[in-house]
Amino acid sequence: MIKKILIANRGEIALRVIKTCKRMGIKTVTIYAQDDSSLPHAFESDESFNLGSGELSSTYLNQDKIIQIAKDTHSDAIHPGYGFLSENTDFCKKVKEAGLIFIGPSVEAIELMGDKTTSKVKMEKINIPLIPGYHGTDQDPKVLLIEAQKIGFPVLIKATAGGGGKGMRIVNSEEEFTEALNSSKREALNAFSNDNVLLEKYITNPRHIEVQLVSDGKGNHFHFFERECSIQRRYQKVIEESPSPALTEELRESICKTAVEIAKGIDYRGAGTIEYILAPNNEFYFLEMNTRLQVEHPVTEMVTGYDLVELQIIAASGEEFGFKQEDITQTGHSFECRIYAEDPDNEFLPTAGRIQKIQADTSVDYRLDCGYIDGNKISTNYDPMLAKLVVHDLDRYSAIDKMQDALNDILFGGTKTNRDYLKRVLNHDSFIEGNFHTHFIEFEKEQLKAIIFNNDEQATFIAGALIFDTLDVRNIWDEKFKPISKQIVIDEQEITFELTYLNRNKVSFNLEGHNYRFTTLLWEPGNIVLEYQGQMIKLSAFPINLFGEKQIFAGDYEAIVKVIPKAIRKTGVTTLSAGSLQSPMPGKIFKILLGPGDIVKTGDPVLIVEAMKMEHMIRAPKDGTINEIFFKEGDQVQGGVLLCEIE
Repeated sequence: MIKKILIANRGEIALRVIKTCKRMGIKTVTIYAQDDSSLPHAFESDESFNLGSGELSSTYLNQDKIIQIAKDTHSDAIHPGYGFLSENTDFCKKVKEAGLIFIGPSVEAIELMGDKTTSKVKMEKINIPLIPGYHGTDQDPKVLLIEAQKIGFPVLIKATAGGGGKGMRIVNSEEEFTEALNSSKREALNAFSNDNVLLEKYITNPRHIEVQLVSDGKGNHFHFFERECSIQRRYQKVIEESPSPALTEELRESICKTAVEIAKGIDYRGAGTIEYILAPNNEFYFLEMNTRLQVEHPVTEMVTGYDLVELQIIAASGEEFGFKQEDITQTGHSFECRIYAEDPDNEFLPTAGRIQKIQADTSVDYRLDCGYIDGNKISTNYDPMLAKLVVHDLDRYSAIDKMQDALNDILFGGTKTNRDYLKRVLNHDSFIEGNFHTHFIEFEKEQLKAIIFNNDEQATFIAGALIFDTLDVRNIWDEKFKPISKQIVIDEQEITFELTYLNRNKVSFNLEGHNYRFTTLLWEPGNIVLEYQGQMIKLSAFPINLFGEKQIFAGDYEAIVKVIPKAIRKTGVTTLSAGSLQSPMPGKIFKILLGPGDIVKTGDPVLIVEAMKMEHMIRAPKDGTINEIFFKEGDQVQGGVLLCEIE
């Protein structure tokens, strides 16, 4: 049995592997980049090593350095987690050549199934249903366009390597094809060092179903049932669940049986996932195989009771599992919500900042897999996922209710997350009834918009913001004070109210013809409890920038709030011209498409900013001529900076 494992990854997956290893009595070694030195995975293992700073190629993708650390620490094996080097055949070969165990499948399996083209050729040979498309080796743009025309639009362009939605584009017409192809290839090359793509017929309103496989070290193959992964944004999963509400028992048996046939057909070993497209007519098609552990593996663990990391280690040790397929059953229902550092109400753009406080009540019945602790900075160099929130209950409706309660209990103070957005999805009637597909988020965009707070909710945020601002200020109010008009911004909505009294113990004001009086029952830095008409309301506040904006949590709601100084009359006023093009988030200038003197129309692509490993196209805000571009390719930029000017 393996006695010591180096974990070639970071964050929550590294901590997840450590947890199982501790239970199994296995020593662990972790690695960390310099900017991750304060993350918990850097000190939760038995040994930990600093990889230095710089590009990923110098840190988490530095194969030779990682293998040398494993040898120096006398590790028996390397667990790659997911992402990074988990599906890299060169790394797998080097690990084995170094006399170490790679906790994953064989080089041959990774090579075969890690490429979407070769995997589809293999699936054809073993009679697995495939989506019509082109997966040939000729990457000439003219050839690809001809093949797309043969398939018929809409078509899907997909990078043959990697996953996570990177290098994937939907093309609805011939006119869109060239730009989409170029963008797909750029993103794929940047993410996977491979810009090859394949084409598929785009199936309208499909569901995304995947089956968890684990094969032991003696050639036995098992499925651990399916996961529903259709709630996605930008082709990346947001909410996963098991069982899928779309499958009948007959369909479930068929799709799981097909997954086991694939494992047998490629002589698989270890954990892997077969992903399928499920058409509205219940026909299913092989999509791809991920030859690694998945982010969403906890929902499978919840409904089956098996520790998938433990099974990976047993399989890598060459041992037999000691159970049969009929021993594996689904019990109850599980959901996983991915907590991302992003703003869903601003095109899901990633957010940065420092996590000032993670609130999680460990006595509550949910599982939080998180790679951060209080004070950690969120880096734009990595995926924006902060944590995974997982619940399990007797049935789907009960599990939805439990997840809503869990989301209300969890907060990440100091940075904008998708927490409230997840609550909106869970509360949507179609989601509750299980009636959705992979375009649910896009189709239901209007219904999933941020709620408009009513007067009482606005009043609570006003009271909280005012009290937080006065906690460290001596009371200057007296009986002769006259009411004054004040303005506040709550989630970009400007509100005017009449303030009549304020100190840290009491605040009163008039809003929309109603008088509100709040009393402070308890206060401490960052936290207060207010009383309004006999109701107690707990509020937490976190400053998020130097401009006076605070992230305030009030009960089950949160908002970005700023009390406007008296000298400022209204928000939304900028000194920038209409042709000023700003960066919507911190990131790197990946590609400059146009230059000074070029003529543009509104919406034309000007440059591409890369943030958290995804491309973000920056388009012209008006017709005109580019006057100047203030950065060059490769430059790091902050959110809100002026990128170029259009006259």
